[in-house]
Amino acid sequence: MNDLSKIFVGLVLLCSILSAGADVKVFVTNQGSNSVTVYSFDGKFELLREVQVGKAPAGVALSTVNREAYISNTESSEISVIDVDSLEVKKTIDLNGSSLGVAVSPDGKRLFVSDWFNNCLLVIQLSSHKRRCIEVGKAPAGISVSEKNDEIYVVSRDSNSVFVVSLSEEKVIGKILVGDHPFGLKLSPVKNHLYVTNVQSNDVSIVDLTEHKEIKRIKVGKKPYCITFSMSGEKSFVTNQYSDSISIINTDLLLLEKTVASASFPEGIDTHGPFIIFVSWLDEEIVAIDERDQSVVSYASTGINPRNFGDFIFVE
Repeated sequence: MNDLSKIFVGLVLLCSILSAGADVKVFVTNQGSNSVTVYSFDGKFELLREVQVGKAPAGVALSTVNREAYISNTESSEISVIDVDSLEVKKTIDLNGSSLGVAVSPDGKRLFVSDWFNNCLLVIQLSSHKRRCIEVGKAPAGISVSEKNDEIYVVSRDSNSVFVVSLSEEKVIGKILVGDHPFGLKLSPVKNHLYVTNVQSNDVSIVDLTEHKEIKRIKVGKKPYCITFSMSGEKSFVTNQYSDSISIINTDLLLLEKTVASASFPEGIDTHGPFIIFVSWLDEEIVAIDERDQSVVSYASTGINPRNFGDFIFVE
């Protein structure tokens, strides 16, 4: 695809994404105020509601099938389930451990939760709340689900690995060594690659999911936390907690392109159209920047110490 074609495709996508009637809601987990703040977003943020949840919420996953947001409350051993329409907690799923990362199956029938203390991936049937525990190494954190590969990827921080779990069979089928203390992860939208942030070695591992092996490790800022991709998938954006910055990786060349300053202690990061949206734990803000020049487009105050570990933008 030549440059002119890319520009045309990008404009078509942008127009469709930002067209009238699109319902976009951004969910922010506020660890310090035990709440989730929800915003509409159409190029600027507007607060819709603050929802009280369990203690120290961190992780978030969304289901368009169920029209629900799943919030991991790290200190109260439970998952809060929020109705995305009424913006009310409709139920709570009790756990026997400490939840962190959370993801939902594409069909909306199962919830996947990383149990930090019990070193397992919890698989919860949403209709009955029956669950099973799959051992996935020490201190599991981020989770990503690939329907295409029929696989679940679970970061094991203290094992310096990503465990590969069969989505259909619910059993471990592989283990991929990455950098030191991996934490966040994200699937590439255009390649069969998984990007993993390594908070101790200050780099990002790029994993080839066809071969189940790391193919590149790229140095970024201090304590990289989460990662997202541009609308085209040609760039990835990494939040560096201790550097107050975002590193931008060229996904074609697999090279660090540049690092730009951000709000203080950036954590969760996600994408909507041409906007890269992230939260600042220290400044207690949610910020939208233009993916092209990284200029700030909009920002809003959040609750206390926002985390947003996971995918947090709901689009109709």
